[in-house]
Amino acid sequence: NFCHNCWNVVQRKFGSSACEEYFPRNGTVEWHPHSSSCEVCGGTSFRGVKRKKQALNPQISKKLRIAAERAKKIRHLRNTKRVNNKALMKKIAN
Repeated sequence: NFCHNCWNVVQRKFGSSACEEYFPRNGTVEWHPHSSSCEVCGGTSFRGVKRKKQALNPQISKKLRIAAERAKKIRHLRNTKRVNNKALMKKIAN
């Protein structure tokens, strides 16, 4: 048994050529995409969680906080510009 992460790593590393250690020629290997019991990484995979969310750290560095705030502001500005552009296009079309 091996997890999806290890499958991806082996595919990237060895490409189309088979690796004897993970893919024996004389036997088939079971692949369980959300398996927590992986023989390659020892089960330290995501355990079925698709996306990990970072825990909020109250003592995050000032630089990271400022960068995150700037990114939010830029994202907000882009979204408002899109909305304004759509409204303008509707006015022009009508």
